[in-house]
Order: sequence, then C-alpha cells, then structure tokens
Amino acid sequence: MPADELIELAEALNSIAKLYQFRRLDRRLYGTLTVSQSYCLHILYFQGPHTMNVIAKALQITLSTTTGVIDQLEKKKLVRRTDHPRDRRSLHVELTPEGRKLYRSAHLAFLSHLEPLWKRRTPSQRNEALKFLRETEHALRGWIENPRKVKAGHEKHS
Repeated sequence: MPADELIELAEALNSIAKLYQFRRLDRRLYGTLTVSQSYCLHILYFQGPHTMNVIAKALQITLSTTTGVIDQLEKKKLVRRTDHPRDRRSLHVELTPEGRKLYRSAHLAFLSHLEPLWKRRTPSQRNEALKFLRETEHALRGWIENPRKVKAGHEKHS
C-alpha cells in the first residue's frame, strides 16, 4: 500500500474515533450522557445486568471511576443496583425501563444513519468491509500492546 494511502486510512480512523467517542462536551451523545455513561448503558443493554467489577473491566476503568459512572446514571434513573442473585455480598447493576428506552432509541437513531450506507453495498462488499474492520481492530490491539514497534518501511512520515 502506498504511504499516502496508509496515512489517509489512519486519518479516516482517527476521524471516526473522534466522531464516535471524543465529541464536544456540549453535544453529548444520548442527551446529557458522557462517553463512559453511554458505554455503560451499551454493556447493560446488550449483555444484561453485571456487577460493578465486570462493568469496570469491560470499560477498562477503575472500580472507583465505575462507581462514579453508576452513581451518575442512577441519579438520572437510568440504572439501578439490585441484589446479586447468587452472592449476598455483591450487587448487580441493571437498566431501568427508562434507561432501556433511552439507549434503544439512541442506538436505533445511530443505526438509521448507517443503514443507507450499508444497503448500498452488495453482500460481498459488506462481508469485505466487516472483515477489514475486524482485521483493523486486531491491528489496533497489537499497536496498543506494543506501541513502539515500527516495521521497516513504516518510519515516521513528515
């Protein structure tokens, strides 16, 4: 791949990350939710109730930070803490009906913007796009695990 195309790919990925995650604080996703709160709702929506430790691990944040996120969501009546079904010393966090409704409507709105783009692709193109994105995710995980590794021919471009 020519170096210019590789740089263009990196810039496109950076732009997507900024749009999806690092948005302006005055234009928060799903109303007044922070990125961490949004990701927490995502986990609970798709995976069901979890303990604080599981949520912290999934979000890759500390337990004390997770407690703050859950406290904020609880104040907004979007989640609630319930007794763990198998461990009296532990609590589960689950979505409230309001939290489920909010996340569902925001997620469907998000998907509605992707759907026309996706429908214009053939099944083969969609499969190739998903394959490329999975491979990109794998490559980014490798970069995170070893950020200083530089392959020959991929030195810093100015």
